[in-house]
Amino acid sequence: MPAKKSTVVTSRKIKARLSDTAMLGKLEKLKADKGWNDSDLLREALREYLERERLRDDMATMDKRFGTTLKRLAQKQNVMRSEMAVLVAFMHEFSGLYLFHTVEPPVDVRQSAAADAQRRHEIFLRRVEKAYRGGNPLDELADAEGED
Repeated sequence: MPAKKSTVVTSRKIKARLSDTAMLGKLEKLKADKGWNDSDLLREALREYLERERLRDDMATMDKRFGTTLKRLAQKQNVMRSEMAVLVAFMHEFSGLYLFHTVEPPVDVRQSAAADAQRRHEIFLRRVEKAYRGGNPLDELADAEGED
């Protein structure tokens, strides 16, 4: 078995000068309350600082991911708007062509034609609803009388 490598950490003395008397008073009180010496105080302060740095890095990463997600959602929204614009344009053209090229029925059969149109319109609406819910609207296309 390979020998285990151990990490040797040597302590290092750090000297610091603090000229803020208000902060120095707070630090002395904290040391007295917790029973710490200068090394304990510095170690805890550095540990807190490094943890905040790690949290800042994590938040920056999260912000970047959030921005990427928002950008992707905006792109999808633009695609949906484009698709809707195509559908609206199609329906506009289709309805215009239908109205221009479809002859009105003679006056004497308009009432029966209206009743038949109402029946076919209800079938159409049921097919649209079924397609919207995930059904295949082509399934019943061959059997127009199947939904009476």
